[in-house]
Amino acid sequence: MNAVLLVDDERDFVDLLAQRLGARGFSVRTAYDAEEALRLAAGQEPDVAVLDIGLPGMDGLALLAELKRLRPGAEALMLTGSNDLATAVAGMKLGAADYLVKPVPIERLVEAISRAQERRQERLESYRMAETAKMAALGHMAEGVAHEINNPVNTMDSLAGWLGDLAAELRSELAAGLGGESGQGVPEAAAATVSEMEKSAAKLGEQARRVKAVTAKLLCLCHKPRPAALVALPGGGEKVELPRLVAELLDERRGRMAAAGVRATTTLDDGLPPLMLPGVGLPGADLATALGNILDNALDAMPGGGELTVSAGTGAGPAGGRLARIEIADTGHGILPAHLPRVFEPFFSTRDVGQGTGLGLTVSYGTLKSLGGDIEIESRPGQGARVLVTLPLR
Repeated sequence: MNAVLLVDDERDFVDLLAQRLGARGFSVRTAYDAEEALRLAAGQEPDVAVLDIGLPGMDGLALLAELKRLRPGAEALMLTGSNDLATAVAGMKLGAADYLVKPVPIERLVEAISRAQERRQERLESYRMAETAKMAALGHMAEGVAHEINNPVNTMDSLAGWLGDLAAELRSELAAGLGGESGQGVPEAAAATVSEMEKSAAKLGEQARRVKAVTAKLLCLCHKPRPAALVALPGGGEKVELPRLVAELLDERRGRMAAAGVRATTTLDDGLPPLMLPGVGLPGADLATALGNILDNALDAMPGGGELTVSAGTGAGPAGGRLARIEIADTGHGILPAHLPRVFEPFFSTRDVGQGTGLGLTVSYGTLKSLGGDIEIESRPGQGARVLVTLPLR
């Protein structure tokens, strides 16, 4: 992305610097004080922030501390007009990647920004590797737990059906033995007992199926191959027309949106190249389920109505590659800051017990990662949420 945030109260200096960096391919935003810098960083995380030490009001070191709290993934470079070693050490302790003395040659600054971006990328890759390892371990554990639970639950489900059949036969025998198929003349106590048996059998079967639905989602953590509505390619693999898939997923939810009073707006690029996905039998083929879970979460956040915005298009990826970008935004209740880091954790849910398993976003995360993609969520309480899904265009 090459996103750089320049912060300096010397307007002529920072504007010229922004022009020179822009000419070298950087996407640059400028701020002339700490408050404006924090506002810009809150709206979009910069790859690298270049901060002047001597800012009016909140100085550069205080700004660095606030920026790291707000955007811990951003790298920072410190600029100063004096070669003060103590200030340099203080900046490094707060997480600055480098310390430059003004006037800094443009090539020296470009080199420092590039190094900071590489450091940021390495750190993000480390985070991703750790998350992938954690999800793999959880997946293997979930697989074992799901299989162990499924065996007795299948027995329970079968027994529930058998008990229901026995209750129905008993009702028929009582009715026949006491003078008629209608059941007239059946003792009240016997009829009540049979009725309770039927209700209990039905309830037992219902709960067994509920447990099986949970274990089915647990198995999704392992990225087990499942048939998906994709076009098989002769040489192996699958092809999906992303705008068409998104439109179909929305059509499946039209009734729910109408009932809740949710209005949907879509911007789907029909010229988007098809996604080439790993074939059935490889991890993560069920892209429809991953996107469907995200749409369901957005609708869950708007029980009283709202706006659902869905777009699909392309964007720049790392190393000059191209990415498919799917953005799903809602105007719902939003996510608390304390909950946001946990939304991909298995079984994490803020809903009432029985209203959700807490596995939808976990499954989406694992599926998209296995396809070489990514998912990001931005949200504030009362201001809705925005989910960005990216997938490589191969």
